[in-house]
Amino acid sequence: MGITMSPQEYATAFRLLAASARHPENIQQVVEERILPRLPKQPTLLDVGAGSGKVAERLAPHFSSLTLLEPNQNQIAGFKLEKAKILLEPLEHYHSPERYELVVCSHVLYHVPLSEWGAFIDRLLSFVRPGGSCVIVMAAARGPTYELCRDFSETMLFGEQLLTTMQHKRLPHEVLPTMSGFVARTFEEMYTLCRFFVLEGCFTAEQLAALSEDEVRALDARIRVHAERCRGEDGVYRLEQEEDLILLPRT
Repeated sequence: MGITMSPQEYATAFRLLAASARHPENIQQVVEERILPRLPKQPTLLDVGAGSGKVAERLAPHFSSLTLLEPNQNQIAGFKLEKAKILLEPLEHYHSPERYELVVCSHVLYHVPLSEWGAFIDRLLSFVRPGGSCVIVMAAARGPTYELCRDFSETMLFGEQLLTTMQHKRLPHEVLPTMSGFVARTFEEMYTLCRFFVLEGCFTAEQLAALSEDEVRALDARIRVHAERCRGEDGVYRLEQEEDLILLPRT
């Protein structure tokens, strides 16, 4: 039978992610406090996997120009900024002599095979000017979102694998724990968001296609239990997500 999400469900999940995730403000705070004081005037920014552009929007006042890489046109469609260049392509297709004072890569590595992480990070750093920085953000291996995903998969990638990769490559880095999360007004919205995390992150397309009707019903029932746990006393649904923000200086 298999199991899928409809275009409407994807739209709901992306809307909730864009509207309520707090990682853009977390990145903004770290950049303003830790990175900007060390950068020259009129620095430039490369945002890899820019999503809806929320991170770039918050950082834009501090940069003279911005380049956003986002292969999903629907995600970035609503973003408009005169000094920003938007390219509908992933990092591996981006070839440019340009170098940037700051390269940001937020919640992208889940979509890159673990065996390719080392080369991906090298490519990110290749676009950083000496004296600049790279910021990588991933969900951490702790907290409610981690517990949700771990209930369905033991192989989903989190910040712990990124830290292991950094250590193997002996890259100077600093880990800044941050707290993010997502808010939904209704149970169905939170259920859709939890379902998105589980189906997109915990199973391959082949695994989903092989599920029987009974397995699909059982899976959805388990996801509903997780969604119901997110309901607060005020009736609002919240799913907290702890994140690791990795700061890599380029000397």
